[in-house]
This record gives sequence, C-alpha cells and structure tokens, in this order.
Amino acid sequence: MRRFVIWAGAALLSMSLITGCQNKSKERYTFRDTGIEQLNSQDYEGAIASFGQALELSKGMVDDFELDVLKYRAEAEYKAEDYEAAAHSYGILIEVDGEKPEYLNYRCLSLVSAGKPDQALEDFTKSYALDKQAAGSEEALLALGAALDQAGRHDEAVTLYNLAVADGADNPVVYNRMGLSMMDSEDYDQAISYFEKGIRAGEGDGLAELYFNQAAAYEYKGEFSKALELFETYNRTYGPDEQADREIAFLKTR
Repeated sequence: MRRFVIWAGAALLSMSLITGCQNKSKERYTFRDTGIEQLNSQDYEGAIASFGQALELSKGMVDDFELDVLKYRAEAEYKAEDYEAAAHSYGILIEVDGEKPEYLNYRCLSLVSAGKPDQALEDFTKSYALDKQAAGSEEALLALGAALDQAGRHDEAVTLYNLAVADGADNPVVYNRMGLSMMDSEDYDQAISYFEKGIRAGEGDGLAELYFNQAAAYEYKGEFSKALELFETYNRTYGPDEQADREIAFLKTR
C-alpha cells in the first residue's frame, strides 16, 4: 500500500509538472500576441515589456518562437527610439540565427540612429555583399549615406551611393542625395548631373525636390539667369513656394 501511495504521488507530481509546462507554453504565446497588439497600436514600451515576458518563459531556449519574438521586440525598441537596445536585439538574432542580410540591415539602421556610423557601415558592407536586395537594404543605404554626409564624410557617402547605382539602382532619391553631397563639396557640375539623372528616373512628388535642387545648384554655380529660369519653371509647375519666391526675388537683382 505504501508503494502504491509513493507511485501515485510521483504520478501526480509528473502530471503537475506537465500541466505547469503547458500553461507556461500557452502563457508565452499570450504575451507575444499581446505584444503584437501593443506594437500595432504604437504602445511600444508595453510591447517591449510583453515580448520580454514571452522570452523569459522560454528559459533561454531558442527556437522559431523565440526568434519571432526577438524580431518583434527589436522592431518595438527601434520604434520606441531605444536604438541601442534595438541594435542589441538584432545582435542576438545575428548570434543565434546567423548573419542574415536583413538582420545586418536593421542593425545598421539602429546603429546609425544611435550615432555609430562606422559600426553601421560594417554591417551594411556585409549585408550588401550577401544580398543587395535584402529587406531593409535601401533604408539602410539612405540612412547611412545621410549620416556620413552629416558628418562631413561626403566622399564616403557618394561612394556608397555609387555602389548602388553601379549595381543597377535607378533611384531618384539616391541621385538626389548624390547631388546634395556634391553641392556640399562645391562640385556643382557633378551635382547638376546627378539631379538631372534623378529627374529622368523619377516621378511623382519626389521630382519637385530634384527640380528645386537643380535650380539651386545653378545659382551656387553662378549661372543666375539659368537658375532664375528654373525657379520660375518650378513655381509654374508646382505652384507658389515661399522659398522659391525668395530665390526668384534675389536672382532678379543679379
């Protein structure tokens, strides 16, 4: 009889452990789903907390569920503007799931926003070598190029943009950035060339900025009559613009 009681107790304990594990497994899915809802409703801090609880219930084991939660947590951290945390989460994904180009691109974006362009450049270089069309590639390219420009590293920014153009990117935004970099370097002929390429490649709202920058480049170059002509065309095409009006008024005095 005593042996039966012991066996029965062991069986109950085993059933309790199994039930407990099942409950925790269900609970982690609940936390993940709650986190996704919070992320979609822009409650980023709440989402980060929910994803953290889901991961805690995994007890350090990494499978498809944990990878999924880590991706969501990294996105929430980035949108919450906790860029260091986002870079760390993407670093974990890289460590456990390999140097996938999309992870590198999103860590690049996080590092750019965290003010670490050199580390970001390392990630983008690796990603671009693996897959030029990977998710986040264009965003990383533009963000990194802007950071390099802002730091006065115009040659590096243009080299980055040229890399994309050489690989077939016919992107008006990239051409616009290249033109602005050349203007910062006071190479106005090259800037005009890039703006013209962007105009040929572009359509929609983005064209207005390209036309405006093209006119500005002629003004900086000292070709005032050409700049005036372009600014007046810009106003006729896109409607009165306060900044363009100021440029026109100035150019009419030259």
